[in-house]
Amino acid sequence: MSKDLIQTAEQAVNIDLGQETRYPKSRVPEIKTIQDSLEALQTRLKLKQTSRKKRIDELVHQTRTPLTILRTHLEGFQDGVIQFTADEVKTCETQIDNLSSIITNMSGLIDAEKETGELRTTTIEISALIRQIVAGLKAQFDQKSVALELVSHGKFSVHTDPYRLSQAIYNLLTNAYKFTPPGGHVTIAYEVVDDELVISVHDTGVGISPEDQTRVFDAYFRGGNALHSSGEGIGLYIAKENLQQIGGRIELESDRNSGSKFTIFIPCNMEQS
Repeated sequence: MSKDLIQTAEQAVNIDLGQETRYPKSRVPEIKTIQDSLEALQTRLKLKQTSRKKRIDELVHQTRTPLTILRTHLEGFQDGVIQFTADEVKTCETQIDNLSSIITNMSGLIDAEKETGELRTTTIEISALIRQIVAGLKAQFDQKSVALELVSHGKFSVHTDPYRLSQAIYNLLTNAYKFTPPGGHVTIAYEVVDDELVISVHDTGVGISPEDQTRVFDAYFRGGNALHSSGEGIGLYIAKENLQQIGGRIELESDRNSGSKFTIFIPCNMEQS
């Protein structure tokens, strides 16, 4: 019995130190109950640590896009590749606003006890939002010789969380950028179908194999097409999570070596102007 008590005490100390240990279960019912409780606590703490790591990785991933856009534009201004115009300055200001939004949501992102951060909904004009996103990424696409084209021009107002929707679109476009070779083409289109806003991102990249398509939205999943590219495999997961938080969903159509098409569906009431 004394050995059981010593091992149980050691188990509690190891949990406090963040070390995972397993001891034989005691035959004494009272001690076994304590051991079971400690194991349950250890499991909960491990899940919490995993969740916190995922939140921090999300935060790092979400800051990467605006920082990359800012760096591309500042280097372009310096080299004379990008003209110092009011529109380009506005693009940089937008990315600074995006970083501010990320910082504002930071506590919610890294709090493992919270499933989602607070929604901040407002009425936005979807064409303006997408044009803004495309303008921010255009220089980066041009540097790789990948064409980026917005092929829709209708004006629709939608009541949603612009931060989460923007992050989802950014992630789909940066994913298309990553897996589309030089000389390729990425298009983004939007339309209203019944009561849904439908946004599609279509690329002429390497495509996704059927066996990878069922897992492509899982956190940290990197398919066969990602073996020679950088990244944590979390961008599409974040896009899916953000869309679910605003009542939307995402679908994928892809064939190996024939490109991919990601489609966003957001149910909402909209007005065409």
